[in-house]
Amino acid sequence: MEKNNKFKTLSILLLIILIGIFLRTYNFHDWLRFNADQGRDAELVSSVADGKTSWPLLGPKAGGTEFKLGPAFYYFEIVSAKIFGSAPDKMAYPDLFSGILCIPLLFLFLRKYFDKKTSLSLVAIFAVSAYAVRYARFAWNPNSTPFWTILALYAIHEVISQGKNRKLLWSAVAGVAIGIGVQLHTTLLLFLPITTIIIFGYLAIKNIKIIKYFFIVLAMVLLINVPQFVHEYQHNGENIKAFFGGVKTKQEKNSIVENVLHDSSCWVQGNIDIISGYEISDTCSFDPGNKDDLVVFVLGSLFVLGGAILGLRYFLNEKDADKKAFLGIIFAFIAVSYLIFIQIAFELSVRFYLVLIFLPFILLGFWIKFFWEKFRINHNLVLMIVAGLFIFSNLFFIYKSFVFLADYDKKGGTVDVIILKQAEEFSNFITANSGNAPEVVIDGNGKFLFKAYKSIKYLVEKNSNAKLLLANTKTATPSQYFYIGRLAKKAELLKDPDIKISQYKTYGKFTILFVQNNKASTGQAGAK
Repeated sequence: MEKNNKFKTLSILLLIILIGIFLRTYNFHDWLRFNADQGRDAELVSSVADGKTSWPLLGPKAGGTEFKLGPAFYYFEIVSAKIFGSAPDKMAYPDLFSGILCIPLLFLFLRKYFDKKTSLSLVAIFAVSAYAVRYARFAWNPNSTPFWTILALYAIHEVISQGKNRKLLWSAVAGVAIGIGVQLHTTLLLFLPITTIIIFGYLAIKNIKIIKYFFIVLAMVLLINVPQFVHEYQHNGENIKAFFGGVKTKQEKNSIVENVLHDSSCWVQGNIDIISGYEISDTCSFDPGNKDDLVVFVLGSLFVLGGAILGLRYFLNEKDADKKAFLGIIFAFIAVSYLIFIQIAFELSVRFYLVLIFLPFILLGFWIKFFWEKFRINHNLVLMIVAGLFIFSNLFFIYKSFVFLADYDKKGGTVDVIILKQAEEFSNFITANSGNAPEVVIDGNGKFLFKAYKSIKYLVEKNSNAKLLLANTKTATPSQYFYIGRLAKKAELLKDPDIKISQYKTYGKFTILFVQNNKASTGQAGAK
């Protein structure tokens, strides 16, 4: 009987994982987000993978500062590029794989407190979460934070649980997960170490022997971050100085009340987006005049606040030491996150909640537990209704996003999101029409090129010997150059009798034009 139950559980979990894989890999190449950050990272990673430059000691810049994170994100991409090739979609495999592995990991994580059926239902929602799917489908340093955060918290629980074996191994796993996590996003640089210190510090008061596991965690964290220490030694600590400089520039000028209210609003919106796929605002702004958003926000507030109250009640009444420890870890991490987010409230957006991606599923688990215990409604019926509603909601928003991407070449996308297929179409056009010119110039819509130039540049220079330059108003207009803008720009340019457009290609809302300027004195491409 026990074997049959395990087989059934594994079979259902495997089906859930397969559905999650399909949603995360469908048209992965063509629809891959490939903005400026991805183009910049691809250039660096490709250079290292091809042996042209050495492995970096630091990673990408933290948003709006000069501080650079650790190099783990680049190392994952470099290894992927060496194994699968330096195409942009191959470099995104580490984030894709971590997004897939997060599904079974979350199941194991939830099983530490909830029963099998509840855990499977919650993981089924996560597998189709429009939010989780969105951030698993392109390369970006925060995208794998869900996996490393959950793994760190899971491993810490394994270390502090009663009667558990292999505590030394799990201490090392926790150290590796934290050591990588702190390199992926600035928030985790604070959240994970502070939470770990609080947990082990509290437990050490009761049993000082637990401290030896903390030092194993610490040793692994330091080992994983050796490249940063080498850089700081070589450059007189310039990066840590940049970190404190960034902290100073990020200090909020609003009152503490305004920060708490905005933080709370963003907290609600992040949880709503993760669990249902409904996004009120990416920047956490909120217009009460929008009736749909208002209803969703009110329901979301009740869901988050009520779930937190239920969770605290279960924590205080829990008799099982291991389950109590699990809830203690969760609430410690949540408290640290919430308090730190208050300090940067108006810098927040829903993407910051990637590190808390597990939270709404735990809150929903509390609600399911409450309704089952309070009203004695059939447990299976509750799970079917709740899971069904959230799965339907998420699939609806995924369907909308996939339809949008499927029509991208005809109806266009947005200036803010460049997909790989679009960047390839424009870069192939440039390569096909640039001949053997050592340098080619691109001009056009400023907002579009701000997002797309580095991506197109990477593809052009990877597939040809030409160097792609961005037009510059300080130098002369070349005799030939490329222009990306609305199709109407073609007629506007042709009003000049000295301008000729021999080729052009439209993809989505934008058209790339091959412009020949007879006014220019030289045929050599240069900066405009």
